[in-house]
Amino acid sequence: MTSATKSALAKAAGILACLTVVSKVLGFIREASLAAVFGATAVTDAYLVAQTIPTLLFATISSALTTTFIPVYSHIRENDGQEAAFGFAGNVMWAALGLGLVFVVTGEILADPLVRLVAPGFGGSVVDLTVYLSRIIFPAMIFQLLSGVMTGILQAHGQFGISTVAGLVQNMIIIGSILFFGPQYGIPAVATGTLLGTGLATLVKAPALQQTGFRWRGQFDVRDSGIRRMLMLMLPTIVGAGAGQLNGLVDRILASRLPGGRIAALNYANRLVALAPGILGAPILTVAYPTLARLAARNKWDAFNAGLIDALSLVHLLLAPIAVGVLVLREPLVRIVYQRGAFDTVAAEQTVWAVLFLSLGVGISTMRNLVSRAFCTMQDTVTPAVLGFITVMINVALNLLLVGPLEQGGLALATTLASLVGLMASLLVLKRKSSAALRLRALLGSMARTGLAALGMGIVTWMMQARIFAAFPVHGATMELAMLIPIVGISAAVYAGLAWILRVPCFGMVVEMALQVFRRIRWLSRF
Repeated sequence: MTSATKSALAKAAGILACLTVVSKVLGFIREASLAAVFGATAVTDAYLVAQTIPTLLFATISSALTTTFIPVYSHIRENDGQEAAFGFAGNVMWAALGLGLVFVVTGEILADPLVRLVAPGFGGSVVDLTVYLSRIIFPAMIFQLLSGVMTGILQAHGQFGISTVAGLVQNMIIIGSILFFGPQYGIPAVATGTLLGTGLATLVKAPALQQTGFRWRGQFDVRDSGIRRMLMLMLPTIVGAGAGQLNGLVDRILASRLPGGRIAALNYANRLVALAPGILGAPILTVAYPTLARLAARNKWDAFNAGLIDALSLVHLLLAPIAVGVLVLREPLVRIVYQRGAFDTVAAEQTVWAVLFLSLGVGISTMRNLVSRAFCTMQDTVTPAVLGFITVMINVALNLLLVGPLEQGGLALATTLASLVGLMASLLVLKRKSSAALRLRALLGSMARTGLAALGMGIVTWMMQARIFAAFPVHGATMELAMLIPIVGISAAVYAGLAWILRVPCFGMVVEMALQVFRRIRWLSRF
């Protein structure tokens, strides 16, 4: 990857990371609000399972749409021109709308048996509540599918921030439904807010979509060869994405047989651990994917492989210290974020137990997703689907093995181990398939240096935490946060110093990304 391309990637990723910080903070406020108002209870479990059922359907299709759309769209634009690409995009929008309607009607009819399938451990009024909530949320599938196509068009044109802005709108609607309507109308108000938030988040993208020059025409061309090509790519992608959703489904099924609140504890732990990958890893994946798709469409394989290695190294450089930090500081982090209102000490202990094992895998899923998308840029969706299915089977086997002795911690550990195996397998297969030599030695060397720097930072963090909290016993989230801020700041400085000493590749890109975020924050502070 050229220095100019690296600079452009760092600039785009830095700006997107700035917006993502705000989005993830709101997402955290959403989860903290849910915990404060409803706690880790059977009611919360019902809402989370109700979300799982439509998510299992529309997230699978939506992910497959976005993943396969960008490489096909890029190929058509390179070979047939922009108007042909817009025509293809409009046909995909119509197909997504029709598919969404079919899924909504099916979900509304089959809500009861689907709930009993997903949560066999539920009984009585909890089942009835979950069915009711899932029927409220099901229409969101239409918006989610349309939103996936719109995101693909925007990203193909280099517009990455609008999707994050849409996420801000969605989170604000859900937070409002929790805080203002949840105490009076209960958990159904949150389900309604989830539906409204999804719809408004989709509409927010419309003005940006018009600025690209795209116009959604009122006709569907069944003879579009791009649609046929995309369908061929989508089928294995759906299998792969569905396998990933199946893993979450199995987690919920097994957790539903554990004591009440374990589903909620696992969900809160996942949200906490996913914060850093969402802020730091997702922008890199979002920006790198269209770039890799363009390079693949132009058959520039040397640049493609160099860009992929750089992106993977950058993700690991950013997220390895987060993994170590969350592992060491998991108890105060959970207390600070969640422990208030209905979220008591017992709920905190259950969540900390899951965080312990999930923290080991911070960044692995992002790297694995990036490698899977690298296959898709080559218009090969079969290989990542097969690898994804194998990974899920490993995950399910580990779930069954570990859920008994470790409860929700076993489900978390199974996810981490299976993701690691999936990443390693994907890299080895891609190395054999790639049209130019994939420099795995360079990646492993970068990861080794990053890991050594993160380990050194972790030792310093552990020593500081032990001494500071022993010397200054604290009570309450505010005091604990005040103690944690200097620990995190010093730890980050130690990690940066070690990374510089060890000459970790891509460290300069991180510095440039940080400068971009700082400049954007300074610009926003003027208003």
